[in-house]
Amino acid sequence: MKVIDHYHVLIQYLKETNHPIQTTIEQLSTILHCSIRNTKFILAKMQSLGWITWTPGRGRGNYSTISLEVEFESLVLEEAKKHTSIDESIAFIQQYQLQDDVQRTYIYTLFSELQQGEKEKNREKGDRLLFPSYRPLVVLDPYYVNRRSENHVMRHIYSQLVTYDEDRKTHIPHLAHYWTHSHFSEWTFHLRKGVLFHNGKELIAPDVIYSFKRHLQPQSAYYWITHWIEQITSLDQYTVRFTLKKPVPFFLHFIASLGGSIVPKGYMNQPVGTGPFQVKEQTSYKLTLVNFQSYFHLRPLLDEVTMYFFPTLYDNQHNNHFSESVNFYHYPYSGPKTDGLSQDTVIDKGSKLLTINMNSERTNDPYLRKAIYLALDPNKLIDDLKGNRFIPASRMDLHLEKQVNKERNTDEATDYLKMSSYNGETLTLYSYTGAGNELDGKWIQKRLADIGIRCSLHVYPYEELHERPLREQSDLLLGEQLADESMIYTYLSSLKGSHSLASHHLTDEVMKQLDDAFLDQHDCLEILQRIEKQLSMSHHLIYLYRLQQFAIHEERLENIQLNALGWVDYTKLWYKNTP
Repeated sequence: MKVIDHYHVLIQYLKETNHPIQTTIEQLSTILHCSIRNTKFILAKMQSLGWITWTPGRGRGNYSTISLEVEFESLVLEEAKKHTSIDESIAFIQQYQLQDDVQRTYIYTLFSELQQGEKEKNREKGDRLLFPSYRPLVVLDPYYVNRRSENHVMRHIYSQLVTYDEDRKTHIPHLAHYWTHSHFSEWTFHLRKGVLFHNGKELIAPDVIYSFKRHLQPQSAYYWITHWIEQITSLDQYTVRFTLKKPVPFFLHFIASLGGSIVPKGYMNQPVGTGPFQVKEQTSYKLTLVNFQSYFHLRPLLDEVTMYFFPTLYDNQHNNHFSESVNFYHYPYSGPKTDGLSQDTVIDKGSKLLTINMNSERTNDPYLRKAIYLALDPNKLIDDLKGNRFIPASRMDLHLEKQVNKERNTDEATDYLKMSSYNGETLTLYSYTGAGNELDGKWIQKRLADIGIRCSLHVYPYEELHERPLREQSDLLLGEQLADESMIYTYLSSLKGSHSLASHHLTDEVMKQLDDAFLDQHDCLEILQRIEKQLSMSHHLIYLYRLQQFAIHEERLENIQLNALGWVDYTKLWYKNTP
């Protein structure tokens, strides 16, 4: 054991610091599980380091005194600073269970005092971006996950046949350099030649077929995008044809989604794509992406992106520790602009959404839904929970929201509850861990209790939640409604997506209306907006708030562009280095 580990044992056993405690060398030997000879050596070492004051007793049987002079947390921080790299420091700190505020102080110390050393390495290794986040990204495969942080990273790892240009409101070539369709029911894509996966294999037609066919399994997060596919065939090594069950004018929206990410045939859950960055290291505390030198499109100017995961940053409202030291925040923490750092912000295009089950008898009461709606005042939620919860939301499309959000009245909520058929039943509220859902869920539970509605809260890990029969078990579902650059795709993925919460609560009739809208060549978006508005007006969809997303960065970091997910596009970033 290291000396610091022996000190940890002493402090756990003796508990007090800066206070003389009577003991014997034999007792300490037992505590440390060492021989008396080794115990004396350990104590001498600790005393030389200034960690303890040790006064041996004179004569056999006389008590000695020991005083622990250093708080263990402070000692860990000091020892962590002695390591020469962030990786070594993190590995050291994670050996010990420290208080959250101590870990926050550690992160502050780590990034402030080691950042200069990393800048020196930048000159040797190229332009690198390093930043903290709160949640490990252990799964980076669109088959398994459709979640904000993972989606953002996967956008940099994988490529699709086509991409959506938000400015031009149209799809443009990507892995496919050209495509045609026959009456929207048969789509043929011509692949670029020489495109390489991160493992060095060339992308060919069988890879495209494999990538889409794996989503035919109901377990896939993108199972829903295969609904219209009848057959996928290769005409040759670089030509793929999709035959659809019906004419689908907006089929390219599916092709351009993360579900349309092309992976190598035989893909075995390793994050291998053709995107601008490839995964160099993926652990529970660190994710490193490096520039893919053989990328088929424009090479990013950043050479490496590394995020370190600290769970203590989750929903952190004590961010001022870091705003003075970290040179970049990718995960959005609010805070004042500080000297030497610039700040870019954007209102999230997505929202926090509560859905009410249309298939449940208990919640198929308009008065009860109205009571729930009135009880959940977004302005109060934002004021109570703070963080980067920013403005109330009322519609899926930010641009369709009214400017004035009327404050909701709990007295009025109680009146509607009295008019309802509610008779004290316990409603079930389900959600997943992360994204502030735990705090939001508890807040909702309390607000409903205040007007007399019983509500049980069940929060599961993301993967486990989507394995549950939510349509049958949940009256309410809480989670993030994610946005995309395409509003058509935003509506469809939010309402029909296999991992969207709303899809578990909508009736078969509404789902058919959504399908019919997608088949309408001329009025698709208008019809989707009309359906969503009706669901909102009837309070089957209750929008709560939008986040304010942040990018706080060094002034020399250029071309900051926040995407539809509220994260910075790494492919656009570059450092302006001055002499």
